[in-house]
Amino acid sequence: MKEKAEKKGKKKKKKVEVIEKDYNGATNYNVYHMSKGEVILYTGLAGVLLFGLGYVFYQNIVVSLVFSLLALKYPKIKEKDLIQKRKKQLTLQFKDMLYSLSSAVSSGNSVEHALEIARDDMINQYGEHKIFIVDELELMVSKVSINQNIEDVLVNFAERSGIEDVKTFADIFEVAKRTGGNLVQIIRQSTDVIADKIEIETEMDTMLSGKKMEQKVVTVMPILLTFFMTVTTDGFMTPLFTTLAGRLTSTVALVLILAGAFWAQSITNIEI
Repeated sequence: MKEKAEKKGKKKKKKVEVIEKDYNGATNYNVYHMSKGEVILYTGLAGVLLFGLGYVFYQNIVVSLVFSLLALKYPKIKEKDLIQKRKKQLTLQFKDMLYSLSSAVSSGNSVEHALEIARDDMINQYGEHKIFIVDELELMVSKVSINQNIEDVLVNFAERSGIEDVKTFADIFEVAKRTGGNLVQIIRQSTDVIADKIEIETEMDTMLSGKKMEQKVVTVMPILLTFFMTVTTDGFMTPLFTTLAGRLTSTVALVLILAGAFWAQSITNIEI
């Protein structure tokens, strides 16, 4: 039993090491470290919202302050959200890069030169300032120029990105390069398959965006209704905040609202 526990502990440590691995200054998209300003901003915003939520349901400053302390955990939650948003941006940009790379290779250019063409295309399309795929292509071109294997460069990018589509392309390219396959045809076919998958995911996100907004409205409406009735009914809601039964009712209502919000969010997070 001890040996199994030690093995599990080692596996967990290894996972952390992979995520936190340093890539000599290259961006690791699997992690996001907030600046002090961001931590203060997000903690402050969450604290205000949680204080307001506590006050709406309990009308008690002490309870509201206790609620606001939960905001200290929010930066970690927000970091995960920012990581996902960053990966989505990179995925869409990667799709456009694949089209450009496939077109350049099909025109008779070597893969190494095709990377330069794709970089220029991405600069023309997205600009040059703080664009993930442009930075990655710049890094790839510079590594290839000092005679690093292009398949190793792509594998490194896939590992740092943490995106399944990038990993798939890197694996296919690595196998094709080592086995001497038809790179032009393989890149074209891989581009079509991966790009189609990304487009389907984008369409699903677009379709679900309306439902996600509805979910947010459904979550907020009971809170606003409780606040509106408290302010406008002149004491009608007072027993809810001054009696034990009323406070229990408020607690149950709040738990159900939050549980519904988390459940709805989990339903709308669909992965292909």
